[in-house]
Amino acid sequence: MLVALALWAGFDWLNNQPDGQFFPYGVPALAWYVLAALLTALAFAHISRPPVSLARVCSLLALLAPVLAIAQFVIDRFVPEQWIQAALMGVALYAAVYCLNGLRSITGNRQLIATVAGTALALLAVWLGAVLYVNPMLWTSQDNPESEYVDESDWGAVEPVLFQQSARIDEAVARMARPASDTPVGFFVGFAGFGEQKVFAEEIQFAADRFAQRYDTSKRTLLLINDRRSLDDYPLASGTALSYALKRVASKMDIDRDILFLTLSSHGSEEPLLSVTNGSLPLRDLSGDMLAEALQESGIKWRVIVISACHAGAFIEPLKDDNTIVITAARADRSSFGCADDRDLTYFGEAFFREALPNATSLRDAFDKAKALIAEREKEEGVEASLPQAYFGEQLEKQLAAMSKDRS
Repeated sequence: MLVALALWAGFDWLNNQPDGQFFPYGVPALAWYVLAALLTALAFAHISRPPVSLARVCSLLALLAPVLAIAQFVIDRFVPEQWIQAALMGVALYAAVYCLNGLRSITGNRQLIATVAGTALALLAVWLGAVLYVNPMLWTSQDNPESEYVDESDWGAVEPVLFQQSARIDEAVARMARPASDTPVGFFVGFAGFGEQKVFAEEIQFAADRFAQRYDTSKRTLLLINDRRSLDDYPLASGTALSYALKRVASKMDIDRDILFLTLSSHGSEEPLLSVTNGSLPLRDLSGDMLAEALQESGIKWRVIVISACHAGAFIEPLKDDNTIVITAARADRSSFGCADDRDLTYFGEAFFREALPNATSLRDAFDKAKALIAEREKEEGVEASLPQAYFGEQLEKQLAAMSKDRS
């Protein structure tokens, strides 16, 4: 087991070079998989006939652990993305056959029921770990090594960081420039909620660029971003910050004409809820009601809302009206994919922002194209379809068409 742990830590370090730094927040997550291994061993020991001592089964699994660590590294590093699921299934099958033969060697009998039960328990633990984002990484890459999380032992550093956020939002809004005309213009607000994985920050920055190209929002863009790599590059994302930011942006808008493009990216759940975290900062998750209330209080009439998160479709109901378009990465009861720390965009981000939006005739056309691209990719990878959802307010579609016509 020490060999397996050393391999795990070494591979994790190698994957995060050249600027790998020790990440203590990931250490407790190792306990999840230790517990899973012990429960699997317990199932093997007690279901086998005759029963086997727990110590002997633990030895059996300990010999398997280094092989699994090496296999995980090889798959992550060298297997093409479309074959990763098949490779993982192959490793799982190998582990099951190994346990079946190991138990037969110990007991003299073919322990099919015990093997199936223990393997099912192990797979359940791995699946739950993925659902709950249990990530036992020991190292993290730091694009800016001088920028780190606020240390939990220095809670005094938290208050000044939070106190600065309204001023930073004010500075960003002050730089916004609206042309003196009656033509509708766009304003972009981006929100990256989950700071422990850089994919969300990268996706929001990419989305801002795409909307700037499509709707000329480059001079009217505000980003709220949680990112473990820095607390200083952008105002931080929180429900309070978003509510304040929307009111400040509204003060720059012609409320009766201008359109807000609001894009949010994070982990999500069916409540609906978006994860909002940034190291040890005391932040609360963003609910559908909180988002709807923030938009209502801002007074912004025309709103395009794009949400890239698991279960994002659950946000449609509290947000929809004739003046609003809501585009989401997944149905309320489905997960979306691509929320990995080694990625720049999620599957939805790649399909919608990168592939579909630049050449689409409308937002509806962009959504339809992205939905088809995602369905094709998920079918190839053999995962449960995320089924992106959207609601298109009739009046806003007309306003967008008028805006595009005026720009052309």
